[in-house]
Amino acid sequence: MKKNIIIILTIVVLAAIGVTLGFIFMKRGNEDSLKFKEEYESLNGVEKSSGGSYRSLNISEDNPIVYADVAKILEVIDNEDAIIYIGANWCPWCRLAVPVLLDTAKKMNVEKIYYLNLDDIKSLFEIKDGEVKQTREGTTDYYKLLDKLDKELQPYTLTDDEGKEYDVGEKRIYQPFVLGVKNGSVVKSHTGTTDLDEGQTVTDDMTEKQYNELQGIYEDIIGKALEKHSCKEGENCD
Repeated sequence: MKKNIIIILTIVVLAAIGVTLGFIFMKRGNEDSLKFKEEYESLNGVEKSSGGSYRSLNISEDNPIVYADVAKILEVIDNEDAIIYIGANWCPWCRLAVPVLLDTAKKMNVEKIYYLNLDDIKSLFEIKDGEVKQTREGTTDYYKLLDKLDKELQPYTLTDDEGKEYDVGEKRIYQPFVLGVKNGSVVKSHTGTTDLDEGQTVTDDMTEKQYNELQGIYEDIIGKALEKHSCKEGENCD
Protein backbone atom coordinates (compact mmCIF):
# COMPACT_ATOMS: atom_id res chain seq x y z
CA MET A 1 0.00 0.00 0.00
CA LYS A 2 2.78 2.38 0.99
CA LYS A 3 4.63 1.55 -2.22
CA ASN A 4 1.53 2.36 -4.30
CA ILE A 5 1.15 5.72 -2.56
CA ILE A 6 4.78 6.57 -3.34
CA ILE A 7 4.28 5.65 -6.99
CA ILE A 8 1.14 7.79 -7.21
CA LEU A 9 2.87 10.75 -5.55
CA THR A 10 5.81 10.41 -7.94
CA ILE A 11 3.48 10.46 -10.93
CA VAL A 12 1.67 13.52 -9.58
CA VAL A 13 4.94 15.38 -8.97
CA LEU A 14 6.26 14.56 -12.44
CA ALA A 15 2.99 15.66 -14.01
CA ALA A 16 3.14 18.93 -12.08
CA ILE A 17 6.69 19.54 -13.25
CA GLY A 18 5.66 18.86 -16.84
CA VAL A 19 2.76 21.29 -16.63
CA THR A 20 5.00 23.94 -15.08
CA LEU A 21 7.67 23.57 -17.73
CA GLY A 22 5.04 23.69 -20.44
CA PHE A 23 3.60 26.87 -18.96
CA ILE A 24 7.05 28.46 -18.77
CA PHE A 25 7.75 27.55 -22.40
CA MET A 26 4.40 28.93 -23.57
CA LYS A 27 4.92 32.11 -21.56
CA ARG A 28 8.41 32.58 -23.02
CA GLY A 29 7.10 32.01 -26.53
CA ASN A 30 4.31 34.51 -26.00
CA GLU A 31 6.75 37.07 -24.60
CA ASP A 32 9.01 36.71 -27.65
CA SER A 33 6.03 36.97 -30.02
CA LEU A 34 4.88 40.20 -28.40
CA LYS A 35 8.44 41.54 -28.24
CA PHE A 36 8.89 40.94 -31.97
CA LYS A 37 5.55 42.56 -32.76
CA GLU A 38 6.43 45.62 -30.67
CA GLU A 39 9.97 45.83 -32.05
CA TYR A 40 8.91 45.88 -35.70
CA GLU A 41 5.73 47.91 -35.30
CA SER A 42 7.60 50.56 -33.27
CA LEU A 43 9.02 51.95 -36.53
CA ASN A 44 5.69 52.09 -38.38
CA GLY A 45 5.57 55.40 -40.26
CA VAL A 46 8.68 56.76 -38.53
CA GLU A 47 10.74 59.06 -40.74
CA LYS A 48 14.19 57.80 -41.71
CA SER A 49 17.28 59.99 -41.56
CA SER A 50 17.93 59.12 -45.21
CA GLY A 51 14.46 60.31 -46.20
CA GLY A 52 11.05 58.71 -46.45
CA SER A 53 9.50 56.64 -43.69
CA TYR A 54 9.51 53.05 -42.54
CA ARG A 55 6.95 50.63 -43.96
CA SER A 56 4.04 50.02 -41.57
CA LEU A 57 3.60 46.41 -40.46
CA ASN A 58 0.78 44.67 -38.63
CA ILE A 59 2.22 41.57 -36.96
CA SER A 60 0.07 38.98 -35.23
CA GLU A 61 0.54 38.47 -31.49
CA ASP A 62 0.71 34.70 -31.97
CA ASN A 63 3.62 34.73 -34.41
CA PRO A 64 6.18 31.89 -33.96
CA ILE A 65 9.26 34.09 -33.37
CA VAL A 66 11.75 33.00 -30.70
CA TYR A 67 14.67 35.34 -29.93
CA ALA A 68 18.15 33.81 -29.95
CA ASP A 69 21.75 34.93 -29.63
CA VAL A 70 24.56 33.68 -31.85
CA ALA A 71 25.60 30.95 -29.41
CA LYS A 72 22.05 29.57 -29.51
CA ILE A 73 21.90 29.74 -33.31
CA LEU A 74 25.17 27.80 -33.57
CA GLU A 75 23.67 25.17 -31.26
CA VAL A 76 20.43 25.06 -33.28
CA ILE A 77 22.28 24.55 -36.56
CA ASP A 78 24.15 21.58 -35.11
CA ASN A 79 21.29 19.93 -33.23
CA GLU A 80 17.84 20.91 -34.52
CA ASP A 81 15.67 20.83 -37.61
CA ALA A 82 14.70 24.49 -37.66
CA ILE A 83 13.96 27.74 -39.47
CA ILE A 84 16.16 30.75 -38.71
CA TYR A 85 15.57 34.38 -39.66
CA ILE A 86 18.43 36.89 -39.44
CA GLY A 87 17.40 40.51 -39.80
CA ALA A 88 16.61 43.82 -38.12
CA ASN A 89 13.54 46.02 -37.71
CA TRP A 90 15.21 49.01 -39.46
CA CYS A 91 16.12 46.98 -42.57
CA PRO A 92 13.68 47.91 -45.40
CA TRP A 93 14.11 44.56 -47.13
CA CYS A 94 13.38 42.78 -43.84
CA ARG A 95 10.20 44.78 -43.37
CA LEU A 96 9.15 43.68 -46.83
CA ALA A 97 9.99 40.02 -46.20
CA VAL A 98 8.71 39.49 -42.64
CA PRO A 99 4.95 39.50 -43.46
CA VAL A 100 5.53 36.91 -46.19
CA LEU A 101 7.64 34.75 -43.89
CA LEU A 102 5.07 34.86 -41.08
CA ASP A 103 2.17 34.19 -43.47
CA THR A 104 4.04 31.19 -44.86
CA ALA A 105 4.85 29.92 -41.36
CA LYS A 106 1.17 30.11 -40.41
CA LYS A 107 0.14 28.43 -43.65
CA MET A 108 2.53 25.54 -42.96
CA ASN A 109 1.95 25.27 -39.19
CA VAL A 110 5.51 26.24 -38.25
CA GLU A 111 5.67 26.45 -34.46
CA LYS A 112 9.02 28.19 -34.12
CA ILE A 113 11.25 30.56 -36.09
CA TYR A 114 14.51 31.52 -34.42
CA TYR A 115 15.27 35.24 -34.78
CA LEU A 116 18.78 36.68 -34.66
CA ASN A 117 19.75 40.37 -34.84
CA LEU A 118 23.44 40.97 -35.58
CA ASP A 119 23.48 44.76 -35.08
CA ASP A 120 25.60 44.78 -31.92
CA ILE A 121 28.05 42.00 -32.74
CA LYS A 122 28.95 42.13 -36.44
CA SER A 123 32.11 43.67 -37.87
CA LEU A 124 31.88 47.14 -39.41
CA PHE A 125 33.93 48.74 -42.18
CA GLU A 126 34.15 52.05 -44.02
CA ILE A 127 36.02 53.47 -47.00
CA LYS A 128 38.46 56.22 -46.02
CA ASP A 129 41.02 57.85 -48.30
CA GLY A 130 40.50 55.15 -50.89
CA GLU A 131 41.06 52.27 -48.49
CA VAL A 132 38.87 49.92 -46.48
CA LYS A 133 39.13 50.58 -42.74
CA GLN A 134 37.62 48.33 -40.08
CA THR A 135 35.76 50.42 -37.49
CA ARG A 136 34.56 47.53 -35.33
CA GLU A 137 35.60 43.92 -34.99
CA GLY A 138 32.92 41.27 -34.78
CA THR A 139 32.56 39.06 -31.74
CA THR A 140 34.12 35.60 -31.55
CA ASP A 141 30.71 33.93 -31.94
CA TYR A 142 29.94 36.16 -34.92
CA TYR A 143 33.01 34.89 -36.76
CA LYS A 144 32.09 31.33 -35.77
CA LEU A 145 28.73 31.89 -37.44
CA LEU A 146 30.40 33.23 -40.60
CA ASP A 147 32.54 30.07 -40.72
CA LYS A 148 29.51 27.85 -40.12
CA LEU A 149 27.54 29.51 -42.94
CA ASP A 150 30.48 30.06 -45.28
CA LYS A 151 28.99 28.15 -48.23
CA GLU A 152 25.77 30.20 -48.03
CA LEU A 153 27.42 33.63 -47.97
CA GLN A 154 28.85 36.09 -50.48
CA PRO A 155 31.96 38.30 -50.17
CA TYR A 156 31.36 41.58 -48.37
CA THR A 157 31.95 44.58 -50.63
CA LEU A 158 31.58 48.34 -50.19
CA THR A 159 31.09 50.93 -52.93
CA ASP A 160 32.37 54.51 -52.71
CA ASP A 161 30.68 57.65 -54.03
CA GLU A 162 32.32 57.18 -57.42
CA GLY A 163 31.03 53.66 -57.81
CA LYS A 164 34.32 51.90 -57.12
CA GLU A 165 33.88 48.57 -55.34
CA TYR A 166 36.06 47.36 -52.49
CA ASP A 167 36.31 43.82 -51.06
CA VAL A 168 36.68 43.99 -47.26
CA GLY A 169 38.21 40.52 -47.04
CA GLU A 170 35.42 38.59 -45.33
CA LYS A 171 31.96 37.32 -46.14
CA ARG A 172 28.69 38.91 -45.01
CA ILE A 173 25.27 37.84 -43.81
CA TYR A 174 23.10 40.15 -45.86
CA GLN A 175 19.59 40.80 -44.51
CA PRO A 176 16.99 39.41 -44.54
CA PHE A 177 18.54 35.96 -44.42
CA VAL A 178 16.24 32.97 -43.94
CA LEU A 179 17.65 29.48 -43.67
CA GLY A 180 16.43 25.99 -42.99
CA VAL A 181 18.68 23.58 -41.11
CA LYS A 182 18.38 19.83 -40.81
CA ASN A 183 20.66 17.12 -39.44
CA GLY A 184 23.44 19.56 -38.64
CA SER A 185 23.61 21.42 -41.94
CA VAL A 186 21.85 24.12 -43.97
CA VAL A 187 19.49 22.53 -46.48
CA LYS A 188 18.36 25.77 -48.13
CA SER A 189 18.72 29.51 -47.59
CA HIS A 190 17.59 32.76 -49.16
CA THR A 191 18.92 36.31 -48.95
CA GLY A 192 16.78 39.38 -49.66
CA THR A 193 13.31 39.22 -51.18
CA THR A 194 12.68 39.13 -54.95
CA ASP A 195 13.83 41.24 -57.89
CA LEU A 196 12.09 44.59 -58.13
CA ASP A 197 10.33 45.75 -61.28
CA GLU A 198 11.59 48.76 -63.18
CA GLY A 199 10.79 51.92 -61.21
CA GLN A 200 9.79 49.92 -58.11
CA THR A 201 11.58 50.59 -54.81
CA VAL A 202 11.86 48.64 -51.56
CA THR A 203 9.33 51.03 -49.99
CA ASP A 204 6.66 49.97 -52.51
CA ASP A 205 4.32 47.06 -51.94
CA MET A 206 5.12 43.74 -53.54
CA THR A 207 3.14 42.73 -56.57
CA GLU A 208 1.09 39.54 -56.27
CA LYS A 209 3.64 37.79 -58.49
CA GLN A 210 6.54 38.88 -56.24
CA TYR A 211 4.69 37.87 -53.08
CA ASN A 212 3.89 34.42 -54.48
CA GLU A 213 7.49 33.99 -55.64
CA LEU A 214 8.92 34.79 -52.21
CA GLN A 215 6.31 32.66 -50.46
CA GLY A 216 7.25 29.77 -52.74
CA ILE A 217 10.90 30.17 -51.72
CA TYR A 218 9.99 30.15 -48.02
CA GLU A 219 7.72 27.15 -48.50
CA ASP A 220 10.62 25.28 -50.07
CA ILE A 221 12.94 26.16 -47.18
CA ILE A 222 10.38 25.08 -44.59
CA GLY A 223 9.50 21.93 -46.50
CA LYS A 224 13.12 20.82 -46.78
CA ALA A 225 14.02 21.59 -43.16
CA LEU A 226 10.85 20.54 -41.32
CA GLU A 227 9.33 18.14 -43.86
CA LYS A 228 6.09 20.10 -43.88
CA HIS A 229 3.89 20.84 -46.85
CA SER A 230 1.72 23.83 -47.57
CA CYS A 231 -1.79 23.47 -46.17
CA LYS A 232 -4.75 23.99 -48.44
CA GLU A 233 -7.90 25.63 -47.15
CA GLY A 234 -9.92 23.20 -45.00
CA GLU A 235 -7.05 20.71 -44.75
CA ASN A 236 -5.75 19.50 -41.39
CA CYS A 237 -1.94 19.73 -41.49
CA ASP A 238 -1.15 19.17 -37.81
